[in-house]
Amino acid sequence: MSIPKARWYRIGLLLFLTYLVAFVDRSNIGMAAPIMVKSLGLSATTTGVLLSSFFWGYVITQIPSGLLASKYSAKTIIVASLFFLGLTGILTGIVKSYDMLLTVRFIMGLAEGVLWPAFAVYFINWYASHERARAINFSEMSLPISSIIMAPLAGWMIENWNYHVMFILQGSLPIILAFFFMGFASDSPEKDRFISKEEREYIQKNRYTGVKENGSFLEVIGNYRAWIFSLVYFLWITGLYSFGLWMPSLMKELSSKGIGTVGWLTAIPFVLAAVSMYINASWADKHKEKRAFFIAIPLAIGGIALVLQHVMGGSLAMNLVFLIIAGIGIYAAFGPWWAWAMSFFPNNQAGTLNGLINLCGNFGGIVGPIIVGAVAQGKNLLEGFYVLGFFLILGAIIVFSFNAVWKSKNSKQNAHPTAKQISIK
Repeated sequence: MSIPKARWYRIGLLLFLTYLVAFVDRSNIGMAAPIMVKSLGLSATTTGVLLSSFFWGYVITQIPSGLLASKYSAKTIIVASLFFLGLTGILTGIVKSYDMLLTVRFIMGLAEGVLWPAFAVYFINWYASHERARAINFSEMSLPISSIIMAPLAGWMIENWNYHVMFILQGSLPIILAFFFMGFASDSPEKDRFISKEEREYIQKNRYTGVKENGSFLEVIGNYRAWIFSLVYFLWITGLYSFGLWMPSLMKELSSKGIGTVGWLTAIPFVLAAVSMYINASWADKHKEKRAFFIAIPLAIGGIALVLQHVMGGSLAMNLVFLIIAGIGIYAAFGPWWAWAMSFFPNNQAGTLNGLINLCGNFGGIVGPIIVGAVAQGKNLLEGFYVLGFFLILGAIIVFSFNAVWKSKNSKQNAHPTAKQISIK
Protein backbone atom coordinates (compact mmCIF):
# COMPACT_ATOMS: atom_id res chain seq x y z
CA MET A 1 0.00 0.00 0.00
CA SER A 2 1.29 3.45 -0.95
CA ILE A 3 1.57 5.80 2.05
CA PRO A 4 0.56 9.45 1.44
CA LYS A 5 3.38 11.99 1.93
CA ALA A 6 1.83 15.03 3.59
CA ARG A 7 4.69 14.93 6.09
CA TRP A 8 7.02 15.82 3.19
CA TYR A 9 4.88 17.99 0.92
CA ARG A 10 3.31 20.06 3.71
CA ILE A 11 5.23 19.76 6.99
CA GLY A 12 8.66 19.25 5.43
CA LEU A 13 8.10 22.09 2.98
CA LEU A 14 6.93 24.45 5.75
CA LEU A 15 10.01 23.63 7.84
CA PHE A 16 12.27 24.15 4.82
CA LEU A 17 10.67 27.51 3.99
CA THR A 18 10.83 28.60 7.62
CA TYR A 19 14.56 27.95 7.83
CA LEU A 20 15.01 29.49 4.39
CA VAL A 21 13.43 32.86 5.27
CA ALA A 22 15.18 32.78 8.66
CA PHE A 23 18.56 32.43 6.96
CA VAL A 24 17.67 35.16 4.48
CA ASP A 25 16.97 37.61 7.32
CA ARG A 26 20.06 36.41 9.15
CA SER A 27 22.46 36.79 6.23
CA ASN A 28 21.08 39.66 4.10
CA ILE A 29 23.03 42.12 6.25
CA GLY A 30 26.11 40.73 4.52
CA MET A 31 24.78 42.06 1.19
CA ALA A 32 24.08 45.46 2.73
CA ALA A 33 27.44 45.64 4.54
CA PRO A 34 29.47 47.19 1.66
CA ILE A 35 26.96 50.10 1.53
CA MET A 36 26.44 50.35 5.30
CA VAL A 37 30.20 50.68 5.82
CA LYS A 38 30.11 53.95 3.90
CA SER A 39 26.78 55.33 5.12
CA LEU A 40 27.51 54.61 8.80
CA GLY A 41 31.26 55.19 8.61
CA LEU A 42 32.15 51.71 9.90
CA SER A 43 35.63 50.19 10.10
CA ALA A 44 36.29 46.58 9.21
CA THR A 45 36.38 45.68 12.91
CA THR A 46 33.08 47.38 13.79
CA THR A 47 31.50 45.80 10.70
CA GLY A 48 32.65 42.40 11.97
CA VAL A 49 31.04 43.12 15.34
CA LEU A 50 27.78 44.09 13.61
CA LEU A 51 27.79 40.91 11.50
CA SER A 52 28.37 38.79 14.61
CA SER A 53 25.79 40.53 16.86
CA PHE A 54 23.01 38.18 15.69
CA PHE A 55 24.82 35.24 17.27
CA TRP A 56 25.06 36.90 20.69
CA GLY A 57 21.34 36.28 21.05
CA TYR A 58 21.26 33.07 19.02
CA VAL A 59 23.43 31.08 21.43
CA ILE A 60 21.40 32.18 24.49
CA THR A 61 18.08 30.62 23.43
CA GLN A 62 19.40 27.29 22.09
CA ILE A 63 18.96 25.06 25.13
CA PRO A 64 16.03 26.81 26.94
CA SER A 65 13.93 26.71 23.77
CA GLY A 66 14.49 22.97 23.44
CA LEU A 67 13.02 22.44 26.88
CA LEU A 68 10.05 24.71 26.08
CA ALA A 69 9.36 23.03 22.72
CA SER A 70 9.35 19.59 24.35
CA LYS A 71 7.09 20.65 27.20
CA TYR A 72 4.67 22.94 25.39
CA SER A 73 3.96 23.58 21.67
CA ALA A 74 6.73 23.58 19.08
CA LYS A 75 4.28 25.08 16.58
CA THR A 76 3.58 28.06 18.84
CA ILE A 77 7.31 28.63 19.31
CA ILE A 78 7.97 28.54 15.55
CA VAL A 79 5.08 30.90 14.75
CA ALA A 80 6.18 33.36 17.47
CA SER A 81 9.77 33.12 16.22
CA LEU A 82 8.70 33.94 12.65
CA PHE A 83 6.78 37.01 13.83
CA PHE A 84 9.74 38.33 15.83
CA LEU A 85 12.15 37.51 13.00
CA GLY A 86 10.01 39.51 10.61
CA LEU A 87 9.66 42.41 13.02
CA THR A 88 13.39 42.64 13.70
CA GLY A 89 14.15 42.19 10.00
CA ILE A 90 11.94 45.20 9.22
CA LEU A 91 13.45 47.21 12.08
CA THR A 92 16.93 46.54 10.67
CA GLY A 93 15.86 48.66 7.71
CA ILE A 94 14.33 51.40 9.86
CA VAL A 95 16.80 52.09 12.68
CA LYS A 96 19.64 54.44 11.80
CA SER A 97 22.26 54.21 14.57
CA TYR A 98 24.95 51.56 14.97
CA ASP A 99 23.97 50.83 18.58
CA MET A 100 20.33 50.30 17.63
CA LEU A 101 21.37 47.95 14.83
CA LEU A 102 23.38 45.88 17.31
CA THR A 103 20.34 45.70 19.60
CA VAL A 104 17.93 44.70 16.83
CA ARG A 105 20.28 42.03 15.50
CA PHE A 106 20.75 40.66 19.03
CA ILE A 107 16.97 40.35 19.46
CA MET A 108 16.73 38.69 16.03
CA GLY A 109 19.26 36.13 17.24
CA LEU A 110 17.18 35.45 20.35
CA ALA A 111 14.14 34.87 18.13
CA GLU A 112 15.85 32.56 15.66
CA GLY A 113 17.70 30.59 18.32
CA VAL A 114 14.44 28.83 19.24
CA LEU A 115 13.82 27.46 15.74
CA TRP A 116 16.15 24.47 15.45
CA PRO A 117 15.28 22.99 18.87
CA ALA A 118 11.58 23.33 17.94
CA PHE A 119 12.34 21.68 14.58
CA ALA A 120 13.80 18.71 16.48
CA VAL A 121 10.36 18.09 18.02
CA TYR A 122 8.81 18.09 14.53
CA PHE A 123 11.43 15.64 13.24
CA ILE A 124 10.60 13.27 16.09
CA ASN A 125 6.80 13.63 15.91
CA TRP A 126 6.32 13.68 12.15
CA TYR A 127 8.86 11.26 10.69
CA ALA A 128 9.58 7.56 10.95
CA SER A 129 12.94 6.94 12.59
CA HIS A 130 14.53 5.88 9.27
CA GLU A 131 13.31 9.11 7.59
CA ARG A 132 14.69 11.66 10.03
CA ALA A 133 18.14 12.01 8.48
CA ARG A 134 16.53 12.95 5.16
CA ALA A 135 14.13 15.34 6.88
CA ILE A 136 17.00 17.09 8.67
CA ASN A 137 19.09 17.27 5.50
CA PHE A 138 16.10 18.72 3.61
CA SER A 139 15.83 21.55 6.14
CA GLU A 140 19.61 22.14 6.20
CA MET A 141 19.65 22.50 2.41
CA SER A 142 18.15 25.92 3.10
CA LEU A 143 21.60 27.16 4.21
CA PRO A 144 23.19 27.43 0.75
CA ILE A 145 19.87 27.83 -1.09
CA SER A 146 18.99 30.90 1.00
CA SER A 147 22.18 32.56 -0.21
CA ILE A 148 21.50 31.55 -3.81
CA ILE A 149 18.12 33.31 -3.64
CA MET A 150 18.93 36.12 -1.24
CA ALA A 151 22.17 37.47 -2.70
CA PRO A 152 20.96 38.32 -6.23
CA LEU A 153 17.55 39.47 -4.95
CA ALA A 154 19.05 41.65 -2.22
CA GLY A 155 21.58 43.07 -4.67
CA TRP A 156 18.80 43.96 -7.10
CA MET A 157 16.70 45.58 -4.36
CA ILE A 158 19.61 47.64 -3.05
CA GLU A 159 20.62 48.72 -6.55
CA ASN A 160 17.08 49.75 -7.54
CA TRP A 161 15.99 51.16 -4.16
CA ASN A 162 18.29 51.02 -1.12
CA TYR A 163 19.26 48.62 1.64
CA HIS A 164 16.57 50.02 3.94
CA VAL A 165 13.84 48.88 1.52
CA MET A 166 15.60 45.53 1.06
CA PHE A 167 15.52 44.83 4.82
CA ILE A 168 11.87 45.86 5.10
CA LEU A 169 10.68 43.74 2.15
CA GLN A 170 12.67 40.64 3.08
CA GLY A 171 11.71 41.11 6.72
CA SER A 172 8.07 40.83 5.73
CA LEU A 173 8.51 37.25 4.48
CA PRO A 174 8.69 35.53 7.92
CA ILE A 175 5.51 37.30 9.04
CA ILE A 176 3.64 36.09 5.94
CA LEU A 177 4.98 32.56 6.44
CA ALA A 178 3.91 32.62 10.11
CA PHE A 179 0.26 32.73 9.00
CA PHE A 180 0.78 29.75 6.67
CA PHE A 181 2.50 27.79 9.43
CA MET A 182 -0.29 28.67 11.84
CA GLY A 183 -2.93 27.41 9.41
CA PHE A 184 -1.31 24.33 7.88
CA ALA A 185 1.05 22.85 10.51
CA SER A 186 0.35 20.91 13.70
CA ASP A 187 2.56 19.73 16.53
CA SER A 188 1.97 16.08 15.67
CA PRO A 189 -0.04 13.85 13.31
CA GLU A 190 -2.47 13.17 16.18
CA LYS A 191 -3.44 16.85 16.24
CA ASP A 192 -3.45 17.36 12.47
CA ARG A 193 -6.80 17.72 10.72
CA PHE A 194 -5.47 17.32 7.17
CA ILE A 195 -3.44 14.12 7.38
CA SER A 196 -4.88 10.82 6.14
CA LYS A 197 -5.55 7.92 8.49
CA GLU A 198 -3.02 5.73 6.63
CA GLU A 199 -0.17 8.20 6.98
CA ARG A 200 -0.96 8.92 10.62
CA GLU A 201 -0.86 5.23 11.49
CA TYR A 202 2.35 4.74 9.49
CA ILE A 203 4.13 7.53 11.40
CA GLN A 204 2.85 6.33 14.76
CA LYS A 205 4.05 2.81 14.07
CA ASN A 206 7.53 3.76 12.84
CA ARG A 207 8.60 6.80 14.81
CA TYR A 208 10.46 4.98 17.59
CA THR A 209 12.39 7.58 19.56
CA GLY A 210 14.31 5.42 22.02
CA VAL A 211 14.13 5.62 25.78
CA LYS A 212 13.58 8.91 27.54
CA GLU A 213 16.63 10.78 28.74
CA ASN A 214 17.67 10.00 32.29
CA GLY A 215 20.53 12.04 33.68
CA SER A 216 22.00 12.30 30.17
CA PHE A 217 23.06 15.95 30.53
CA LEU A 218 25.78 15.14 33.08
CA GLU A 219 26.77 12.05 31.12
CA VAL A 220 27.16 14.05 27.92
CA ILE A 221 29.16 16.96 29.37
CA GLY A 222 31.37 14.46 31.17
CA ASN A 223 32.18 12.61 27.95
CA TYR A 224 35.37 13.83 26.26
CA ARG A 225 33.98 12.91 22.83
CA ALA A 226 31.22 15.51 23.19
CA TRP A 227 33.81 18.25 23.67
CA ILE A 228 35.92 17.05 20.76
CA PHE A 229 32.89 17.21 18.47
CA SER A 230 31.95 20.62 19.90
CA LEU A 231 35.45 21.94 19.16
CA VAL A 232 35.32 20.64 15.59
CA TYR A 233 31.92 22.24 15.05
CA PHE A 234 33.15 25.55 16.51
CA LEU A 235 36.12 25.63 14.12
CA TRP A 236 33.88 24.68 11.21
CA ILE A 237 31.09 27.17 11.96
CA THR A 238 33.65 29.93 12.48
CA GLY A 239 34.59 29.42 8.85
CA LEU A 240 31.08 28.82 7.55
CA TYR A 241 29.31 31.92 8.86
CA SER A 242 32.24 34.22 8.20
CA PHE A 243 32.39 32.86 4.66
CA GLY A 244 28.72 33.67 4.07
CA LEU A 245 28.49 37.02 5.87
CA TRP A 246 31.71 38.53 4.48
CA MET A 247 31.34 37.10 0.96
CA PRO A 248 29.41 40.08 -0.55
CA SER A 249 31.97 42.56 0.83
CA LEU A 250 34.80 40.47 -0.59
CA MET A 251 33.08 40.22 -3.99
CA LYS A 252 32.56 44.00 -3.97
CA GLU A 253 36.24 44.51 -3.17
CA LEU A 254 37.49 42.05 -5.80
CA SER A 255 35.17 43.03 -8.65
CA SER A 256 34.65 46.78 -8.16
CA LYS A 257 31.21 46.19 -9.65
CA GLY A 258 27.78 47.47 -8.65
CA ILE A 259 25.91 45.80 -5.82
CA GLY A 260 23.58 44.04 -8.29
CA THR A 261 26.50 42.24 -9.94
CA VAL A 262 27.98 41.51 -6.52
CA GLY A 263 24.75 39.71 -5.63
CA TRP A 264 25.05 37.35 -8.59
CA LEU A 265 28.77 36.74 -7.98
CA THR A 266 28.06 35.99 -4.31
CA ALA A 267 25.46 33.36 -5.24
CA ILE A 268 27.80 31.31 -7.47
CA PRO A 269 29.75 29.44 -4.72
CA PHE A 270 26.52 28.52 -2.95
CA VAL A 271 24.96 26.88 -6.03
CA LEU A 272 27.66 24.23 -6.15
CA ALA A 273 27.72 24.07 -2.34
CA ALA A 274 24.07 22.95 -2.36
CA VAL A 275 24.80 20.26 -4.96
CA SER A 276 27.83 19.07 -2.99
CA MET A 277 25.73 18.67 0.18
CA TYR A 278 23.40 16.25 -1.58
CA ILE A 279 26.13 14.26 -3.34
CA ASN A 280 28.38 13.92 -0.29
CA ALA A 281 25.45 12.87 1.93
CA SER A 282 24.52 10.16 -0.60
CA TRP A 283 28.10 8.87 -0.77
CA ALA A 284 28.43 8.88 3.01
CA ASP A 285 25.22 6.86 3.41
CA LYS A 286 26.67 4.19 1.12
CA HIS A 287 29.88 4.01 3.20
CA LYS A 288 28.59 4.48 6.74
CA GLU A 289 31.71 2.99 8.32
CA LYS A 290 33.81 5.73 6.68
CA ARG A 291 31.63 8.77 7.45
CA ALA A 292 34.56 10.56 9.12
CA PHE A 293 36.34 10.80 5.77
CA PHE A 294 33.29 12.44 4.18
CA ILE A 295 33.55 15.15 6.86
CA ALA A 296 37.30 15.64 7.21
CA ILE A 297 38.16 15.63 3.50
CA PRO A 298 35.62 18.36 2.55
CA LEU A 299 36.72 20.51 5.51
CA ALA A 300 40.36 20.11 4.50
CA ILE A 301 39.55 20.98 0.88
CA GLY A 302 37.64 24.08 1.97
CA GLY A 303 40.43 25.22 4.28
CA ILE A 304 43.21 24.62 1.76
CA ALA A 305 41.24 26.51 -0.91
CA LEU A 306 40.98 29.58 1.34
CA VAL A 307 44.69 29.48 2.15
CA LEU A 308 45.67 29.02 -1.53
CA GLN A 309 43.37 31.87 -2.50
CA HIS A 310 45.48 34.15 -0.34
CA VAL A 311 48.70 32.87 -1.91
CA MET A 312 47.66 32.42 -5.56
CA GLY A 313 44.50 34.48 -6.04
CA GLY A 314 44.98 37.42 -8.34
CA SER A 315 42.20 37.98 -10.82
CA LEU A 316 38.50 37.92 -10.00
CA ALA A 317 38.15 34.63 -11.93
CA MET A 318 40.97 32.94 -9.98
CA ASN A 319 39.59 34.12 -6.64
CA LEU A 320 36.12 32.98 -7.60
CA VAL A 321 37.42 29.48 -8.42
CA PHE A 322 39.02 29.18 -4.99
CA LEU A 323 35.88 30.52 -3.28
CA ILE A 324 33.71 27.98 -5.14
CA ILE A 325 36.00 25.14 -4.03
CA ALA A 326 35.95 26.49 -0.47
CA GLY A 327 32.15 26.68 -0.48
CA ILE A 328 31.88 23.10 -1.73
CA GLY A 329 34.15 21.89 1.07
CA ILE A 330 32.52 23.92 3.84
CA TYR A 331 28.95 22.84 3.07
CA ALA A 332 29.49 19.28 1.78
CA ALA A 333 30.40 17.99 5.22
CA PHE A 334 26.95 18.79 6.65
CA GLY A 335 25.31 15.68 5.19
CA PRO A 336 27.23 13.04 7.20
CA TRP A 337 28.19 15.22 10.19
CA TRP A 338 25.27 14.69 12.57
CA ALA A 339 24.87 11.01 11.71
CA TRP A 340 28.58 10.47 12.44
CA ALA A 341 28.69 12.47 15.68
CA MET A 342 25.52 10.86 17.06
CA SER A 343 26.80 7.35 16.30
CA PHE A 344 29.16 7.58 19.29
CA PHE A 345 26.36 8.14 21.80
CA PRO A 346 23.27 6.19 22.86
CA ASN A 347 19.90 7.42 21.56
CA ASN A 348 18.79 8.84 24.89
CA GLN A 349 21.71 11.32 24.85
CA ALA A 350 21.26 12.51 21.25
CA GLY A 351 19.13 15.56 22.08
CA THR A 352 21.49 16.86 24.75
CA LEU A 353 24.54 16.19 22.59
CA ASN A 354 22.94 18.00 19.64
CA GLY A 355 22.22 21.03 21.83
CA LEU A 356 25.75 21.14 23.27
CA ILE A 357 27.46 20.84 19.88
CA ASN A 358 25.15 23.41 18.30
CA LEU A 359 25.65 25.81 21.22
CA CYS A 360 29.45 25.60 21.08
CA GLY A 361 29.52 25.68 17.30
CA ASN A 362 27.48 28.83 16.99
CA PHE A 363 29.97 30.73 19.11
CA GLY A 364 31.90 30.56 15.85
CA GLY A 365 29.30 32.94 14.42
CA ILE A 366 30.40 35.45 17.04
CA VAL A 367 34.13 34.88 16.72
CA GLY A 368 34.56 34.42 12.96
CA PRO A 369 33.22 37.72 11.55
CA ILE A 370 35.13 39.70 14.18
CA ILE A 371 38.39 37.87 13.41
CA VAL A 372 38.06 38.53 9.67
CA GLY A 373 37.32 42.22 10.28
CA ALA A 374 40.14 42.62 12.80
CA VAL A 375 42.78 40.89 10.65
CA ALA A 376 41.68 42.79 7.53
CA GLN A 377 41.69 46.16 9.31
CA GLY A 378 43.49 48.66 7.06
CA LYS A 379 44.08 45.97 4.41
CA ASN A 380 41.88 44.03 2.00
CA LEU A 381 39.47 41.31 3.12
CA LEU A 382 41.61 38.55 1.62
CA GLU A 383 44.03 39.21 4.48
CA GLY A 384 41.31 38.16 6.91
CA PHE A 385 39.59 35.51 4.81
CA TYR A 386 42.53 33.11 4.59
CA VAL A 387 42.64 32.85 8.40
CA LEU A 388 39.36 30.95 8.16
CA GLY A 389 41.19 28.30 6.16
CA PHE A 390 43.33 27.38 9.16
CA PHE A 391 40.22 26.93 11.32
CA LEU A 392 38.79 24.48 8.78
CA ILE A 393 42.07 22.60 8.34
CA LEU A 394 42.44 22.22 12.11
CA GLY A 395 38.87 20.88 12.29
CA ALA A 396 39.70 18.33 9.58
CA ILE A 397 42.87 17.23 11.40
CA ILE A 398 40.93 16.68 14.63
CA VAL A 399 38.31 14.55 12.84
CA PHE A 400 41.02 12.48 11.10
CA SER A 401 42.96 12.03 14.35
CA PHE A 402 39.94 11.14 16.47
CA ASN A 403 38.73 8.62 13.91
CA ALA A 404 42.14 6.97 13.69
CA VAL A 405 42.52 6.72 17.48
CA TRP A 406 38.97 5.43 17.89
CA LYS A 407 39.41 2.73 15.24
CA SER A 408 42.71 1.67 16.75
CA LYS A 409 41.13 1.46 20.20
CA ASN A 410 38.20 -0.61 18.90
CA SER A 411 40.56 -2.96 17.03
CA LYS A 412 42.46 -3.69 20.24
CA GLN A 413 39.23 -4.22 22.19
CA ASN A 414 37.90 -6.60 19.54
CA ALA A 415 41.17 -8.50 19.60
CA HIS A 416 41.01 -8.80 23.42
CA PRO A 417 37.32 -8.53 24.39
CA THR A 418 36.29 -8.24 28.02
CA ALA A 419 33.07 -9.13 29.75
CA LYS A 420 32.33 -5.45 30.38
CA GLN A 421 33.03 -4.24 26.88
CA ILE A 422 30.18 -2.11 25.59
CA SER A 423 29.67 -1.28 21.95
CA ILE A 424 27.78 1.93 21.27
CA LYS A 425 25.84 1.98 18.03
